Amino acid sequence: MLKGDLVAALHAAFPEHLKKDIEAVVDVVFETMAEALKAGRRIEIRGLGSFCLHPQKGRTFVNPKTGRRTECPPGYRIVFKPGKELRNNGRPG
Repeated sequence: MLKGDLVAALHAAFPEHLKKDIEAVVDVVFETMAEALKAGRRIEIRGLGSFCLHPQKGRTFVNPKTGRRTECPPGYRIVFKPGKELRNNGRPG
């Protein structure tokens, strides 16, 4: 699903609102989520799952084209953990 698909689905559910207003709300939601992750906070959306940052070690790798060794610095990666409802594909339990 793309952001435009989400905006279209919300517009179909709430036709009394302008599409550009819905898109602005979606943008604010995504920006707020990105800021929370940048601040190192965990995001939990009940029924969907949670997003958090996991530390990643630095490593050395070899570029296969040039054969040159390159250092990859340590950092963080975003991890999504699906909620129970999503893991069970809507099945209870």
